Amino acid sequence: MLGLTVFGIAVIEIWGAVPAGLALGLDPAAVWLVTAAGSLLGVGAVILAGEGVRRWIVRRRGSATAAGRGRLFRLWARYGVVGWGIASPLVFAPAMGTAIALALGAPPRRLLPWMVVGVLVWTSILVGVGVAGLTAIRAVR
Repeated sequence: MLGLTVFGIAVIEIWGAVPAGLALGLDPAAVWLVTAAGSLLGVGAVILAGEGVRRWIVRRRGSATAAGRGRLFRLWARYGVVGWGIASPLVFAPAMGTAIALALGAPPRRLLPWMVVGVLVWTSILVGVGVAGLTAIRAVR
């Protein structure tokens, strides 16, 4: 049951899922697995929704983002699919980063593998840092 809670949080946000899983006392390997699976489910759902998500983002943010103007577009132009896929899971949350990339014109088939890499890398780093922090706290006691 606790794993499902972490999974649900991970669909939305890695930053919330990892600390929640560790705080609930789940094994770090289980936290990593459930967080990665939940995040990848969110990414996959957004990729499958594709054009509908793109239209929704353009309606909310305006056509400047999709038309090649604005701050997000400049970041996109600078780092491309690879940089966006690796960085956005941490900065925007995986599903939202995927949605923004689609709104900016990322090809879904090219974006998906880099989002997977980003999710796996950041989940690993966050679980590692969380475990190290818990170990340090226990050592001080």
